[in-house]
Amino acid sequence: RLSDISAIILASNHSSAQKFAAEQLAHHVSSATGISLKIIVEDSSIPSSCFVLGDHPAIKRLAPEIDVPSLGDDGFWIVARAGCIVIAGSGTRGTIYGVYSFLEQCLGIKFLAPEVVHVPRVDPKLGVDEFTRKELPAFAYRAITYLEAMDPDFCPTQKINLSPFAEPEKGGSYRFSPGKMTHTFYALVPPDKYYNDHPEYFSLVNGERLQALGQLCLTNPDVIHIATEAVIKWFEEEPDIMTVGVVQNDWTNYCQCERCQQVDRGNPARTLLSFCTAIAAAVKNRFPGKFIHTIAYTYTENFPADWNGKLPDNMIVVVCNMYPYRSNKPIDGDPMNVRYHENLLGWLKIARHVFVWHYFVDFTHYLAPYPIWKTIAADLKKYRALGVEGVLLQAGIGLGVYQELQELKMWVFHKLLWNPDLDLAVLVHEFIKVYYGKAAPLVHKYIDSLMSIEDLPEVSLHLYVGLEGNHITKDWVIQCQAWLEQALEIVKDDPAVSERVEKALLGIDYAYLFMPVEYDVVMGKIKPVDLDRRKRILARFVATAEKFKIKSHGEQVPISAFLDRQAFICQEHNVLAIAELAPLVYKMMKSMLDKVKAHADEKHYFKENDFAVSALKRGFNPLELVGFMTAKRFAVYEPGVPDNWHRWLDVETTRKLLNPPVP
Repeated sequence: RLSDISAIILASNHSSAQKFAAEQLAHHVSSATGISLKIIVEDSSIPSSCFVLGDHPAIKRLAPEIDVPSLGDDGFWIVARAGCIVIAGSGTRGTIYGVYSFLEQCLGIKFLAPEVVHVPRVDPKLGVDEFTRKELPAFAYRAITYLEAMDPDFCPTQKINLSPFAEPEKGGSYRFSPGKMTHTFYALVPPDKYYNDHPEYFSLVNGERLQALGQLCLTNPDVIHIATEAVIKWFEEEPDIMTVGVVQNDWTNYCQCERCQQVDRGNPARTLLSFCTAIAAAVKNRFPGKFIHTIAYTYTENFPADWNGKLPDNMIVVVCNMYPYRSNKPIDGDPMNVRYHENLLGWLKIARHVFVWHYFVDFTHYLAPYPIWKTIAADLKKYRALGVEGVLLQAGIGLGVYQELQELKMWVFHKLLWNPDLDLAVLVHEFIKVYYGKAAPLVHKYIDSLMSIEDLPEVSLHLYVGLEGNHITKDWVIQCQAWLEQALEIVKDDPAVSERVEKALLGIDYAYLFMPVEYDVVMGKIKPVDLDRRKRILARFVATAEKFKIKSHGEQVPISAFLDRQAFICQEHNVLAIAELAPLVYKMMKSMLDKVKAHADEKHYFKENDFAVSALKRGFNPLELVGFMTAKRFAVYEPGVPDNWHRWLDVETTRKLLNPPVP
């Protein structure tokens, strides 16, 4: 019985992380049962009934089958036997993970979100049957890039070990530095420092060495030396980071000089790998156990089939499932995904360490329903079977960013990153039941309906899908709103659960608002058919967005533009005035699109503003275009800003970029 246990035993050489594990165990056992557990540091004389944590010497006697070194940093082994409960694990994270797993599986405690821990009342006389459980992670490195998921208190409860914010006493992580992780070429060899005297360090494109929006000349010996020295400096500045990035900038314009073309032989990934292997060799002995990583992304996605031998063992290749890719179909389950799947298999042949950067988001509409749940669950099993070492699920990240059903997705996919064999439907049900309380049955209707969309043959999603995925209809949205409105009424006297339902409703309200609008024309005035309903939904959406400090509804797109457009739509307007404006708007937009497309690179394809394009496709509704003009937003990177591109382009910026200027 739990009540027979009075102490938690740590070895005298316990780590700070193992001490933290003991404190967490004592705290949560007390919260659930009222039992007070002492934490005792003792190597030899231990009570007959106790918790024994970490790599304590008594484990050899109490559970001789346990081999702590075989568990690595993250694995754990729990044995309940003869009055004692052993939770064995390393001095880094394994013991902590074992404690949280015991609390979840034996006491029913659930760590649902950073500020939400469900602690049921447990009878202190609860009997703990004898059992043994050994768990090792499916992937050595695991992360989802929600900002909340990187909370240093929340990470260890979720068994997530890639974070820039993790604290050593709470298990730490395989740390990376955000500024040294992706698109680092200009950080390694800054144009501001070198371009004026050495333009040859930078990519030659169409006969010109580029100072901005370019890459490096990767075959230049000086560039290799400067970049190597930068990597050395980065490791010295942050000795606890596991890896630094040697990663192309986030656009194309790779070097076309004769030397680079000789190495490329039609595939720029060859030049990138030659560059990276030179740096990896130079830093290997100086920083044992450290890695450099590069990202197979856009123009370097294709693996070089004729690469001779394996890449260095201190080098990681991170493979991205970039567009074109059908996100609601498995990696080997759709013609659009063939290239990515073949590339992944190729990278696994030549790289000793392969991570996957799997997109988990619609970058154009963070808040909109995006049903890829079953696909991600299936893909994680495939990644494990192929031997992928690490998986990073890319969500939107940043202050003021929130994505639909974020808490639910975060909890469920943290579990599946640890063990892809867990049942997705069971996990979803488990979370909803506890997190949404009395509202759970109605929320479940919504989630079940949302997940069923994923399998429809006409649905085709990708990371910039916008309105074109065929996954949302107005009738479906209205039905889901009705379920969640009923749920909100049921829990109106429970403020905490009400807020959770409000967040769930936020995404479906967003979907209602951003869909094409039907209009009436009466007495020379044009207005939405659903004006009263639309005003009510917009007011609710604005109130919820403000309450939760949501500032963005797409990648680097402020929510203010969306709200301004919605406010404009929720008014009556003079038909003649708008009709006169529409041709001018069309002329301006068409001219701008044509000219920007002519200048856009092969990666971006110029992603037009969803609202304007949808209006054109649906009959060029003048009110849609007036709303669009209020925002004046198109969509491509901003020129002249090194290593940073934006998914919008306003009139002023376009005039700077294009010559002759647009009307």
